[in-house]
This record gives sequence, C-alpha cells and structure tokens, in this order.
Amino acid sequence: MQHSLRDVMVLIARLVVGGTFLAHAYQKFVLYGIDKVIASFAGMGLPAPAAWFTAFVELLGGLALVLGVLLPVAGVLLAAVMVGALFTAHLGGGFFASDGGFEYVLVLAAASLALGFSCPRYTLQAMFKRRTATP
Repeated sequence: MQHSLRDVMVLIARLVVGGTFLAHAYQKFVLYGIDKVIASFAGMGLPAPAAWFTAFVELLGGLALVLGVLLPVAGVLLAAVMVGALFTAHLGGGFFASDGGFEYVLVLAAASLALGFSCPRYTLQAMFKRRTATP
C-alpha cells in the first residue's frame, strides 16, 4: 500500500510539473510566438538558438514527464534550462518570484531532477517493460 501511494503521488507530481512545462512551451510557441521569445532572449544577450532550445526542451521534456519516458534525460535537460533561466533572467530579482526572483525556476529545476530520477511505476516506459516481460 505504501509503495502504491508513493507511486500515485509521483505520478501526480509528474503530471503537474510536466504540465507546467508544457504550458510554458505553449506560451512560447503559440501565445507569444517564437519570434517574440527570440527577441526577449536577445534582450538578455542570448542567441536565437537558446530560445529554440529552451522552448523545445520545455515541450519535449514536459511531455516526457507526463508520459513517463526518458525521465533522467528529461529531468536533467529541464533542470539545465531552469538553471539557465535562473542565471540569465532571475538572479538579479532576488529570491522571491513575486519580485522577479529565482524561487520558481529553482523549484522547477529541483522537481525536474527529483522526478527524472524517481523510477516511478506508473509510466509509459514501465508499462511497455511489463508487457514485453510477460510471455
């Protein structure tokens, strides 16, 4: 029972954090448009490929968390993007997100790493392993 509850809680966390990254990717690709994101990144001294990389990592990494595939890779890439955001956009704002600080991106980075290395049961990857292991 304890393991099942833990697995359900990890699933909920993966859905929430992954969904958050998917929402940010949607924001970059659809709501703002990638051209405005590129311009915003340029204003911080970052090249256009950094904007594309960030948007795609948020999209594919968020999807990986939600589905439960390639979790360690997704966790590391998402955390790296958030640490990049911390140093390029949020460090000067102090700690609290309400002041433009790094609190939010730091939590997302830590959550991404924790979920990426959590080895949860309720994943697409685990489901396929169970099906191929059954004769």
